[in-house]
Amino acid sequence: MTLFPAGRFLAVLCLCFSAGTSSVALAASEPSGDTLSRFFVWWNQTFKQPGGYTVEGFGQWFTPDATLVLEGKEIIRGLDGWATHFQKIQAGGGDVEIVVPFKRVFQQGDRIYTYHVIRSRRDGKLACSLAAGHAELRGGKIATIVLVRSDLDPAKGQTDPECWTK
Repeated sequence: MTLFPAGRFLAVLCLCFSAGTSSVALAASEPSGDTLSRFFVWWNQTFKQPGGYTVEGFGQWFTPDATLVLEGKEIIRGLDGWATHFQKIQAGGGDVEIVVPFKRVFQQGDRIYTYHVIRSRRDGKLACSLAAGHAELRGGKIATIVLVRSDLDPAKGQTDPECWTK
């Protein structure tokens, strides 16, 4: 299996999202009713609540063995891993938000495909990235999320209207 660099893979995936998915892709002003969109609405709200990221909280969305794979590397496995990972990010201060509704989202069977913006503020610095990938469901819960991300750099002319500017 040949692996593409994350930026190239993201560009190809974005082209796939923009071509021929208009009948199932959503770019509405309200979040989609899919499980992944609803999870990230919960995630955004919970980020603002110290101590909110718990094993039980993640258990309402994920299977006990759920994984997060970023840029081809498994970052999280299991509910304890989800809670611990995001507790650390939350404790680091600042703001992080997954922009919902997603730029594009569609579901085919037990797989939800997404293309979305992640934005953050920490220590007076802004960051923004595009993410694309999919989530796989098992028994109505998320069993894995696989994403590639591409950082946007306004100094290089890379930006998105959903990125924070202040």
